[in-house]
Amino acid sequence: MSRRAVGGAPTSASGSSVSASMPGSEADGESAASDTASDPPPEPGIAETQRVLVVTGLAHKNERHYGPLADAAGETTLVSLAPIEGVDAARNVAVPQVGPRLLRIALLFVLALYEGYRNDYDAVVSISLFPYGCYALALKAVYGYPAHLGIIGIDLDHHAAQRYGPLVRWLFRRFDVVSVPGSDHADRLAQCGVPPERIQGLTNPIDADTYRPPTDRATGSSSVSDAETDADVDADIDTSTDTDTNEKDKRDKTTAETVDFLWVGRFSAEKDPHRFVAAAAELDATGREFSAVMVGDGPLYESVAAEIQARGLADRIELAGWVDDPLAYYHRSETFVLTSKRDALPLVLLEAMATELAPVVPRVGSIPDAVTDGENGLVVVDREPETYAAAMARCLDEPDLQASLAANATAVRDEFSMAQAGADWRRILAALETD
Repeated sequence: MSRRAVGGAPTSASGSSVSASMPGSEADGESAASDTASDPPPEPGIAETQRVLVVTGLAHKNERHYGPLADAAGETTLVSLAPIEGVDAARNVAVPQVGPRLLRIALLFVLALYEGYRNDYDAVVSISLFPYGCYALALKAVYGYPAHLGIIGIDLDHHAAQRYGPLVRWLFRRFDVVSVPGSDHADRLAQCGVPPERIQGLTNPIDADTYRPPTDRATGSSSVSDAETDADVDADIDTSTDTDTNEKDKRDKTTAETVDFLWVGRFSAEKDPHRFVAAAAELDATGREFSAVMVGDGPLYESVAAEIQARGLADRIELAGWVDDPLAYYHRSETFVLTSKRDALPLVLLEAMATELAPVVPRVGSIPDAVTDGENGLVVVDREPETYAAAMARCLDEPDLQASLAANATAVRDEFSMAQAGADWRRILAALETD
C-alpha cells in the first residue's frame, strides 16, 4: 500500500459521494442524513483491504468502540493513551506510562507520527476533536491519510459554541468523514458547513450478549449461572476505597431489592443529577411509595447527597457510588430516568433499554432516534421536575404501560448491536477510500 495524495475527497467505490445513514432514525425530508436513505450499500471488500490507524485516549471500552472497526478492516493499529484495555483483533500500541497526563498526551502524538512513518495506512480514525481529532488531521497533513472524526457531545455542544467556535467548525470541515450517533448531530454538523456527503452515522453499540433482560427482575438474576452473576457483581463494584461492614450491607441491600427508578451517569452539570432529586421530591409529595438508586460519581456527588438529605429523601434514594458496570442495577430496576441538559445518545440509556427498562428521557441530542414517546419510552416535553415526576408517576400507576414500554425498549439490542456498528464502519471506510 502506498501513501495517499494529500487532500483526497471521500468517495465510494463507484466514485460517487457517500453520505449519512443514521442508526435507529426514521427518514426526515429535512435531515442532513435523509437524502441518502436509499443509497446502496458499499461494494463488499473495500473495508477488508484497508489498513487503519486509530488514535485514541480511551482507557476502557476500546473493544466496544473499535472492535467492530477492527473486525471490518483488513488491519487495524490502535495507538492508545492508556493500556488498560486494547482491542483483540487489532495491533495495540500504548504510550509509555511515564510522567503527568499532559506529557503522555504529547507522547501519544509522537507515537502516532512514528507509527505513520514506519507503516503505510489507508486511513486514520479518531473520536473526539480535542486532541485526538487534531492529531488525525496532523497525520493527514503529513502523510496524506484520509481522516475520520467521530463526534462526541462536547464537540458540538461545548466547543463549537465557544468563542473559538469558528476554529472548531473549520476543523470539522477538514475531515474526510465525520461520524455522528444520530440525526440531530448530522443536522447540526451540516449547519457548521460540513458537506452532508461527508457525514456518516455510526452506531453507539451495546453488547447484546451482556445487556439482556433478566429472567427474574425481582432478584436480578439472568440466564447466566448464579456463580457467574455473583462474580460479575463483585467485579462491578468499585473497591478502590476502604469500606466497612455497613457499606457492604448497604450495597447488598441495593443490589438485592427491586428498584422503581434508576439514574446512571456522571454527577456533573451536563447530566444534571439534581434534576432527578427534584423530580423524586415532586413524586414523593404526591404520597406515592417508590424507591430509586443513583449510580455514579463526579464533582456534584456531595451536593446531590446533601440535597437528598435536605429534602428528606434518604429513605427513597440510594446513592450507590461508582461502579465499573451497572448491569446488576439494570437487572434490579424497572424504569430508567435520564435528566441530561445536553447529550448525544448515551450508552447507559441504550444499555438500560436493552435490559428491559422503560426509559423516561428528555428531547435532547439524538435521544429521539432511540426513544419514541408512548411506544418504547416516555419523552418529557420539558425538563421541569414536575414533568419528570408526572412521567414517573405514570410508570408507577400504569404497570401495564410500563411493562409494554420496557418490552418494546429491548429492540435496541438489534438496532444498536455490534453487528450494526461493524456495518457502519464498513460504510465509513468505503467513504474514506480514494483513488
